[in-house]
Amino acid sequence: METTVLIAIYAVTFGPSLLLVKETKTRLTNLRSGLKSLVFLPVTVGFLAAYVFFGAPFVATLPVLGWSWLGYNIALGPYAQSGIFGLLPFVPPLVYMLVHVNYFEELYFRKTKKLVLIWAFLHIAMGVAVHIAFVLLPLGFLYQRIFQKKGVNHSYALHFATNIIVVAITISSYFLSASI
Repeated sequence: METTVLIAIYAVTFGPSLLLVKETKTRLTNLRSGLKSLVFLPVTVGFLAAYVFFGAPFVATLPVLGWSWLGYNIALGPYAQSGIFGLLPFVPPLVYMLVHVNYFEELYFRKTKKLVLIWAFLHIAMGVAVHIAFVLLPLGFLYQRIFQKKGVNHSYALHFATNIIVVAITISSYFLSASI
């Protein structure tokens, strides 16, 4: 029963991206036109890495901040906790979904600071811990600044690239932990 519910949740999450299949080529063109903003990628990835290594081990232990309704990020799939083979089947749909979801996140949630706050805390619905929503705020404000200065394609390219690096590091961590 639990497996069926988790797969249904993932299908509801991934399904809308399938409706956008005709826009995929446009999204890839949008990514290409925003590549110059990847100059900020070391900032976003460095910030996240610093938090994971120095802040998260402490903050995740705090009662409210460590809470997650699901126990994992649903974007990684319902079997992510069972190891690399539980995660790998969800990577291709996740990358495809990010192509579309990240564009619309940038298009709609970068217009005001209030919308950036809503964007960060909507990640809790995806199963991320509360403390991660707080960590996303500075990134959201950076994306908003880029959105305001250079447009949606630039903030989209940076957001997408950051997420792809996070996915790659997550996958790598499974391989590293298996070899230890």
